[in-house]
Amino acid sequence: MKMMVIDDSKPMRSFLTYLAQEMAFATTEAGDGLEALETLVRNDPREPYDVALVDWDMPRMNGLEFVESVRRNRDFSSLKIMMVTTQNSQDRIVQALRAGADDFLMKPVTREMLTEKLQALGILE
Repeated sequence: MKMMVIDDSKPMRSFLTYLAQEMAFATTEAGDGLEALETLVRNDPREPYDVALVDWDMPRMNGLEFVESVRRNRDFSSLKIMMVTTQNSQDRIVQALRAGADDFLMKPVTREMLTEKLQALGILE
């Protein structure tokens, strides 16, 4: 399984990557949505990413813009996207889900919370 961790905070990326690798994910990190989108485009389509964990507030391309860009590209239709953010207002959650995010996880994140969300998305058993 492959996961992309997209967050402008290096400590948060490292923490989420650590959790994902403990769950046997091969991981790639990106510091913003534009870097992540470029990585997706360059990725071998025979080995697609299963899930992306995406922060909302990032430079160059924020998480919402990333979700919208990914959902416009049918090559990435199987990618599950989970917003992982402190942006927890009802309006923001609705906005992200309407844009195409599959789920939402509030920071601070725990191993148990991430596991439950990945199970709900059908990525983990």
